[in-house]
Amino acid sequence: MLKITLHDSAREFRLKLEGRLSGLWVHELEQCWKTASSTTHGRKTVLDLGEVDFVDPAGESLLAHMHAEGVELVAVTPLIRAVLQEICHGPACGRVGKVGSTP
Repeated sequence: MLKITLHDSAREFRLKLEGRLSGLWVHELEQCWKTASSTTHGRKTVLDLGEVDFVDPAGESLLAHMHAEGVELVAVTPLIRAVLQEICHGPACGRVGKVGSTP
């Protein structure tokens, strides 16, 4: 199960995830992101992974694609930070933040 909460502000568009990024939920996140990105008009897009406890290979692939497209990935837990480091081939991917934090 995955809960996706959208936070839209003048400075950024934030997708907050809670649960497992796996199976059909990967496609659901992709659809939410693609639909939302048509309305962001140059604002920063942030994917908050603070409450994610599992990412399957399809989820990792989507995260890598989102990162390549300029989405900022925010990780909190050691597990998800390790997933992001693998995706980006180093520690420069994403940032560590508090759950639900905004700049």
